[in-house]
Amino acid sequence: MNINRSCGLLIHPTALPNKYGIGDFGKETYEFIDFLAELKQTYWQILPLTIPEKGNSPYSPLSTFAGNPLLISPDLLYEDGLLSNQDLSELKGFTNKIDYPAMIQEREKLLRKAFQEFSPNDKAYLDFCKYHWLDDYSLFITLYEKNNKTAWNTWALNEQKPSSQEKEKLINGYQKQIDYHKFVQFIFYKQWQGLKEYATKNKIQIIGDIPIYVSYNSADVWANKELFQLDENMQAKYISGCPPDGFNADGQIWENPLYDWEKNSLNSYKWWIERVRYNLEICHVLRLDHFIGFSRYWSIPADLNDARQGSWKEGPGKEIFLALQKAIPKLNIIAEDLGSLTAQVTQLKNEFNFPGMLVAQYALEDWDFDMNSLSENTFIYPGTHDNNTSRAWWNEYACNNDTIKKNLYQILREVRKESDILVNQDSLAYDLIELVYSSKCLVAIIPIQDILNLGQEFRMNRPGFAKGNWDIRIEKNYTELNKNDLLRLINCYKRGNL
Repeated sequence: MNINRSCGLLIHPTALPNKYGIGDFGKETYEFIDFLAELKQTYWQILPLTIPEKGNSPYSPLSTFAGNPLLISPDLLYEDGLLSNQDLSELKGFTNKIDYPAMIQEREKLLRKAFQEFSPNDKAYLDFCKYHWLDDYSLFITLYEKNNKTAWNTWALNEQKPSSQEKEKLINGYQKQIDYHKFVQFIFYKQWQGLKEYATKNKIQIIGDIPIYVSYNSADVWANKELFQLDENMQAKYISGCPPDGFNADGQIWENPLYDWEKNSLNSYKWWIERVRYNLEICHVLRLDHFIGFSRYWSIPADLNDARQGSWKEGPGKEIFLALQKAIPKLNIIAEDLGSLTAQVTQLKNEFNFPGMLVAQYALEDWDFDMNSLSENTFIYPGTHDNNTSRAWWNEYACNNDTIKKNLYQILREVRKESDILVNQDSLAYDLIELVYSSKCLVAIIPIQDILNLGQEFRMNRPGFAKGNWDIRIEKNYTELNKNDLLRLINCYKRGNL
């Protein structure tokens, strides 16, 4: 991946403002791309566009391929002649927090109406239906709804593991519902590709996000059981997580089924190639989550459900990336190499010249942190979607940490060549932005919350907390911020998209 000195913003489409209860692919998101271009940005980083299976988290999806119907724009459906003014008038207005149950119910009703007006002979639709993953997903989601959204291992046996003949019978029996779900995915794809094309026209690259693991209760596991470590009863034998450390004395349990890497290798990583290829079709660049898991991964016996009882296992290493590179020559991947790095992880990343990541909020806690030692081939952030906003981080934690203050003051003195630096809550977010912009790392990505100097109520995710995540909305007046301050930093540190 070839990168130049540049910058970008991080925000998920659901959080963008519009006149409805959740951000979508409508005109306000096109206006956001205009905003990015005006601020000389090169990148727009998003979270996975997938359908949450639980907890509203896009990192726990029902399919690694299928797009979230809540992101479909009602206004664009109206422009396509699939909805009426009356349909739009019944929708909920802007809210500061996303009410997911209400949105799911509202949009399901809307999309059912649009489906009635849709012509299945549309050529673009017929071409879209050639995607292999769409057949598996549309049958899976139909059976999932038919079984009251329970886990697939509780379904009737002919639905859990259907033979080719049984699968054909199920398709014939639920054809209309399957067609509906294919329609929804086509509309999602059509609207998103239109937005992506507009971004490309404005020289904005979209950074997508692909989690290493998938949910057990997903179309991916249901349709590809042989690629995962399942027992004879199709239950997960081992699950994902991480070992005990200074932050988690008991370690962490993520519950995802682990891959059978030997079976994936024997299959020439066919499913992985399809997954990465499709995600690179809908985005320009991919952030590969938990990159260290490709070198080694923490394996927890599912029956013990205790992260302390896990053990390290070897991952596929370079073999999977050689397969991906052969199938996808333009492999634009960012390695999310945060966490317990080993020499093997760094070697794997460097062998394929993947850019890594650095989060300033974490790095500043290292007493020996040295800005001059950073690698250019890095995407640097004040914080990510898993961190608190910079303003809240400073007020609630960092302002009382001597190591962070020492590092921050010293770096800002060197950058600004000033003898006296005053850091306070009103300027801290921009101090951190200046820190990452001034670094030698080629790409600096800033969460929009920090651009707007917002507090903890605008935090996207709190890892380890099941509720209160993924539901933030940015106010409609975000474009009224003082662009001059940001442009001054962008120009000063030569990060502007020319």
